[in-house]
Amino acid sequence: MSNTDLVLKMYEYFNSGQLDRIQEELFHPEISWKMPGHHPLSGDHRGAGQVMAFFGELFKAGVSVDNVHFGELDDGTVVEKHLGHAKADTEEYLFPTSTTYGIRDGRIADVQVHTADQHSVDRFMWTVFQLKPIDERIAV
Repeated sequence: MSNTDLVLKMYEYFNSGQLDRIQEELFHPEISWKMPGHHPLSGDHRGAGQVMAFFGELFKAGVSVDNVHFGELDDGTVVEKHLGHAKADTEEYLFPTSTTYGIRDGRIADVQVHTADQHSVDRFMWTVFQLKPIDERIAV
């Protein structure tokens, strides 16, 4: 399977809700998925468990993508651009995004999301994902 085919297969599984197959078949055990921003889902998600939890939340939030295009660099990195869509309350959000996928040992290993409208992504995520009250967030 080509590197681009790995990423295409991930999209197929994600869109059909087969998140377990992504982890089992496509993710490197030491995967790192970096999501930029200042919102509850941003950060460097390390390991398949954390990335799958991140995916689960994206799936529940109703984020969908279209206008997807792929290319592969000479080092095997897959570059993908897409337009993300989401809706919260009455507002519709568009997220022009590019993502790079580093492949290691035939699996997706190092992912970096590059967002063109970070403010819109942050606003959507804060609308959808609320933090627990402070006394439930802080470990004593």
